[in-house]
Amino acid sequence: MPDRDTLIDADGQRPLLFVSYTPADEGWASWIAWELESSGCRVVLQAWDFVPGTNFVDFMDRGVADASAVVAVLSRAYLTSRFGRWEWQTAILASPDDPEAKLITVRVEDCPLEGLLSAITYVDLVGVDDERLASDLLLSRVRHTLAGRAKPGTRPAFPPAGTAPPAEAAAELPAVTAG
Repeated sequence: MPDRDTLIDADGQRPLLFVSYTPADEGWASWIAWELESSGCRVVLQAWDFVPGTNFVDFMDRGVADASAVVAVLSRAYLTSRFGRWEWQTAILASPDDPEAKLITVRVEDCPLEGLLSAITYVDLVGVDDERLASDLLLSRVRHTLAGRAKPGTRPAFPPAGTAPPAEAAAELPAVTAG
């Protein structure tokens, strides 16, 4: 697994990530893009990559299609954005059996998630004031998405005796026995 400062995809390449956001969230989007690029990703960001003469819709279409994943910056403004909706829905359509493989959602404002977005886990940066913690949360989720799993880099500790779940929770779990 790559270290915290380097993100690579399953093929050992620098992944291309498309950051989907609304102009109201450009500060968050720029911070997210900076963190991702600083960790080795290639990033497509409207504020940085749209130059005069750019065809906006074509740029969005190619950006989402070519990206390893779309990073959607979730806020109230984003949830009402027609273009934001097109971008995250296109990402889901690219991998309908495993939408989290193509769509990474980052919640930056306390806002209700409904419909398809409510079923996708997200990085929650709401109330996170520590920049290093916010960066770690973001980069670990991106790393897990690119790797296709969230296996830790170190062996988990053996749970000490007496740490079994409560009886009512254990009753809901299927039994696994040795031998």
